[in-house]
Amino acid sequence: MRQRIALVTGASSGIGKATTELLAANGYYVFAIARRMERLEQMRSGQIEPIQLDVTDAEGIRAAVDYVIATKGRIDVLVNNAAFGQLGAIECVSMEAAHQQFEVNVFGYARFMQAVLPHMQRQKSGRIINITSIVGRISIPGFGWYAASKHAVEALSEALRNEVIGSGIDVVLIAPGLIKTEFVPRQLALLETIVHPSVYQRLLVGVHSLLADEPRAPGPEIIASAVLAAAIATSPPVRHALPIDSKMAIMARWLLGARIFFWAIRRMMKI
Repeated sequence: MRQRIALVTGASSGIGKATTELLAANGYYVFAIARRMERLEQMRSGQIEPIQLDVTDAEGIRAAVDYVIATKGRIDVLVNNAAFGQLGAIECVSMEAAHQQFEVNVFGYARFMQAVLPHMQRQKSGRIINITSIVGRISIPGFGWYAASKHAVEALSEALRNEVIGSGIDVVLIAPGLIKTEFVPRQLALLETIVHPSVYQRLLVGVHSLLADEPRAPGPEIIASAVLAAAIATSPPVRHALPIDSKMAIMARWLLGARIFFWAIRRMMKI
C-alpha cells in the first residue's frame, strides 16, 4: 500500500501536535508545520518531518507544498489548524489585531487550500480538514473578531466543498468547543493587553467566567481522534462539533432561536 501523506499546520502544540502524532501513529507520513522549530524538532521521527513556516507567508507555503510534492509525490490530507485569537470588545480590539486574526485564521487556511488543490485535483483524491471553532457558528460577546474569522472559514469551506464535489476531494469542518491547550491561556493573556473602558468591565468578567472551566475541559486528543476519523472515513462528516456541550450549544441555538439563546448567554456571562 502507498504511504499516505498529510500536512498539519499549527503542529507544535495543542490540537495540531496531538493530530500530527496520532496521524503518524496510524501510518501517515506527516509534514508538521509551525513557526516554533525548537518544538517541531522534538516531534521529528521516521513518520514526522518538521517544516518551519508562518502561515501568513504565501511564498513559503507554495515552496513547502512544492517540497512535499517533490519528495513524496502527493498530498492526501491537509489539516488547517494554525490559529490566532484576540478576544475583547469589538470597539476596543485594534484593526491591526483584527487583520492579524483574518491573516492567520482565514487567509492562512485559504493559502494552503489554494496550494494543495491543484495536486489533489490531479490525483483525483484528497481531504481538506479545517479546524474552526464553536464560535464559528455561535458568536459570543467578547469573541467577536475571532468568531468573525471562524465564520469566514465556515463559509469558505462550504463553498469549496460544493466546488470540488465529484472530484474525489472532501472538505470537512471540525469545530472544537472548550479544549484544554495552551490556546486559552494565550487568549486571556492577549485580552489583558486591550484597554477597555469601564462600560465593558462586566463583559471582561463574563469572558473569564466562560473560559474558567478550561483546566477541566477535554484534552486535544479528542479533536485529533475526530481528525483521524475524518481522514480515513469513506464518507466523512460535513461538520463535527466536539465535545458534547458544543453539539448541545449548536442544537440549543437552533431550537431556541437567536433572541432567547443569547438572552441565556448574557445571563450566564452576567452582562
